[in-house]
Amino acid sequence: MYWANFLHIYQPPTQTEEIVRKVTEECYKNLVSTLEHSKTGKITLNISAVLTEQLVRYGYSGVIEGLGRLAERGQIEFTASAMYHPILPLIPGSEVRRQIELNMKINRRYFGDIYKPAGFFPPEMCYSFDVAKIVAEFGFSWIIVDEIACQGKVGVAKDDTIYRINGLKEFGVFFKERPFSAGLTYGTYPDKRSFINALADRINRHCYLLSGTDGEIYGHHRPGQEKLLQEVFDEGSPQTCTISELSQLFSAGDTAFPLPSSWSAWEDEMDRGIPYPQWSYPGNEIHTMQWQLTDLAIQLVHQLPESSKHYSTVRLLLDEGLHSCQYWWASCRPWWDTGMIEAGAKKLFEAVQTMREYLSKDQLTKAGTIYNSLITATRNWQESGKAWKLKQQYLNEHSTVSSELTFGQSQENS
Repeated sequence: MYWANFLHIYQPPTQTEEIVRKVTEECYKNLVSTLEHSKTGKITLNISAVLTEQLVRYGYSGVIEGLGRLAERGQIEFTASAMYHPILPLIPGSEVRRQIELNMKINRRYFGDIYKPAGFFPPEMCYSFDVAKIVAEFGFSWIIVDEIACQGKVGVAKDDTIYRINGLKEFGVFFKERPFSAGLTYGTYPDKRSFINALADRINRHCYLLSGTDGEIYGHHRPGQEKLLQEVFDEGSPQTCTISELSQLFSAGDTAFPLPSSWSAWEDEMDRGIPYPQWSYPGNEIHTMQWQLTDLAIQLVHQLPESSKHYSTVRLLLDEGLHSCQYWWASCRPWWDTGMIEAGAKKLFEAVQTMREYLSKDQLTKAGTIYNSLITATRNWQESGKAWKLKQQYLNEHSTVSSELTFGQSQENS
C-alpha cells in the first residue's frame, strides 16, 4: 500500500500576525523539520500564496526556503490553487482565472522555478465541471476532489484505480478518501500504531490511501500529531508517495464525471443538491446577504476603469474579500465566529466605498443596506442564541464531527 498524503496550509488575508506566528511555530516549521529529518518521506502540499506572503512579511522566509529544498529533493510536490482561497464554483470564471494566476505569480516569485505544480487543489475541494475546465485550460494535469464527488457517495471510488474526467480528454481527477482524512483531522490516529491498526489488511494490498487534510492538524490543531508523520517516515511503512506518482504506480484506469461537491458536503446534502453547504446553505439568511454583497462588489469592480487612480486598491480589496472563511464561519455547521464574518464583509464593502466617486447614489445605498443588514443579522444571531442552536443541531445530526477545530481563532463567539 502507498500513502499519498495531501496537506493544505493557508491563513486568510484577515488573519492576525499573532495567529500566523503561532501556527508557524506550532506547525509549519515542524513540518519542514520532520520532512528534512526523514530524507524519504513524501507529501503533496498546497500552500496558498496569501500564506506565502504572510510568512515573508513576518520573517519566516526560512519556512519557504525549507519547503523549496524539500521540493528539490522530491519530498514535496506542490499543487496550484487560488490566491485568496475563494469558493471557485460560486464566483465568475474571470475571477477564478485571476485567482489562479495570482497564486502562480506570487508562489513563483518566492519559490522560484521549483514551483511547477502538475495538479490543482480547489479551495475546500469545492468542485464543478466548469472549474475543472478552467484548470485544464491552464495546463495542469489533474485536480483533487473529495470522494463524495464520485456518484455522491462515500466508498465508491476505487483505491487501486487512476481516474480521468469524462469530457476533458486526459485530465485526471484524484478522489480524496474521507474516512481516514476525517480520522486524521479529528485526532483518531495520533501515532503509527493506531494508523496501522485502522488500515488492517489493507496495508498488504496493492492499493493507495489518498488522504487530504489541512496541514495545520500536525502540531497546531492536534498538538503532537506530527509524531505520526515522524514514525511513518522513519520506518517507511506504509510507503509514502506524491499524488502524481500514483499514475506511475497503478496501471488500472477509468473515467469519472465528478459531481459538484466539497469536502464538507454529506450524502444527504448531495441528494438535496447542496454541494457547498458550509459556504452557501439554503435558508441561511447570513449566507444570502454575504453573497448579495459579494456579487454586487464583483459587478461594481468590473465596471471600474483600470485607469482609475483607485483601481489597484479596489482590486486588492475584492481579491482578498472573496476568501472563503467569512462564509464558513457564518454556516453554524458547526463553525461560527462573528469577527470573521464581519472582517470578510468589511473587505467587500471597503472595495465598494473606495470607488464611491465612480458609483451612483443608488449603488452606494444598495451596498450599504446589504452590509448593515448583514452585520445586524450576525450580531442578532449571536445575542439571541440562534447561532448556538444551529450549531448544536448540526452536531447532533453529524456525530462524526467529534470536535471543533479552532483555526487559531478566539472561541468566545462560538
